Amino acid sequence: MKPIKFLEGERVYLRPVTEEDFELVYEGKNSAIIVESLFLFSPLTTSQIKSELQKMTVDEHTKIFTICSSDNDEAIGQTALVRIDYISRAAVFYIAIYNPEFWSKGIGGESTELMLKYAFDVLNLNRVQLHVSTKNEKGVKTYKRAGFKIEGTLRSAMYRDNDYIDFYVMGILREEYYSKIKGLLKIE
Repeated sequence: MKPIKFLEGERVYLRPVTEEDFELVYEGKNSAIIVESLFLFSPLTTSQIKSELQKMTVDEHTKIFTICSSDNDEAIGQTALVRIDYISRAAVFYIAIYNPEFWSKGIGGESTELMLKYAFDVLNLNRVQLHVSTKNEKGVKTYKRAGFKIEGTLRSAMYRDNDYIDFYVMGILREEYYSKIKGLLKIE
């Protein structure tokens, strides 16, 4: 069967979540290296993963996609807009590349740009925000390149390895997104 490509970039495409994605998410959310980057604190069972994904796929305030490689249709991660507020026209952005072989290759950046296009062009949102560890320099750089701005710092927001870690609140507004894609906004 030909893969469904709901949103398509050069190196990746986003498609709806399927039952075949349960194993990817299960392995990803229980992998030591990914657990560390996503600040997860306990292992998840297959039934917990299935329940979580099923809830997200039917929640009208969540739009979740599986990130796939355009080269071979391999599922490599997930991205979502969660807590969508259709009155305020705002949402929270989430991304997880579960296959570390695809880290630092521009996949996260391209997936982020596809989701912003969807958020502003399709869902007609006015604001997309995210939280990211201040120690995640690559992530912060990727989000800035996509047009997000640091709006504040959540001090001691998470606890990991006997230390409290600060998180940035980053956001992008509709007008900033359209200025950026028209080449009018200079990104640091």
